[in-house]
Amino acid sequence: MTAKTMKNKTILSARLLPLLFIALAVPARAVVSPFIRAGVDYSKPNAIKESRGVNSNNWKDKLDGWKPGCFAEVGVTFRDSHTIGLEAGYMKISDSVDEALIGAGAGQTPVAITEKIQIPILLNYRLSFGLGPVGLYLGASAGMMSDKAGWKADVNNAIKNCKDSNWIGLYGATAGVIIKLGKTWAIDAGARALASKEKTFSDNVDNEPVGIGKNKLYWRPNVRLALSCRW
Repeated sequence: MTAKTMKNKTILSARLLPLLFIALAVPARAVVSPFIRAGVDYSKPNAIKESRGVNSNNWKDKLDGWKPGCFAEVGVTFRDSHTIGLEAGYMKISDSVDEALIGAGAGQTPVAITEKIQIPILLNYRLSFGLGPVGLYLGASAGMMSDKAGWKADVNNAIKNCKDSNWIGLYGATAGVIIKLGKTWAIDAGARALASKEKTFSDNVDNEPVGIGKNKLYWRPNVRLALSCRW
């Protein structure tokens, strides 16, 4: 082998080496890539028990309805179709209550809920499928939620402001539609139902239990719209 041939092979190897690194790097990026997702949602906190007096028809708990919130999620995508992410959400709802309606008399209610704050922290798995810019996804979630409540109560013929919080377990399923906006951005819209067992709250006045939570298994439905970025 001549010196000229050796020189040509050395030059060729030097030119092919960067291409080899690129070839090795591209599949790795396609197999695993990080993402971030954030959006708004509407949830129905069904765990709120309607607290009304026996003869009360002039006050109704306004917190037991569809309420807005927000959430953010970070995670990784595997092979373009599997994602695992950690999500945190926030929802705060409040209700103004006429204190004249609180008490033990006719037409009054002993307890009136004034505030609910829910902060779910979930581990999510999602499977995406479909061709082209539009696809579908199915998934599952499990985690915990900080469930805080504030209410007014008749304590010894006086109206007191009470509050308490619980950590409760959550698990459920989700499904929706993905619209890809190129290789990096995407919009998804979907629905999710989370199951949980609500706990009874205790007031901060005389530590008496207050049954403003449905102490049984219930579903917390949720609809959402999010923007995600993958790189």
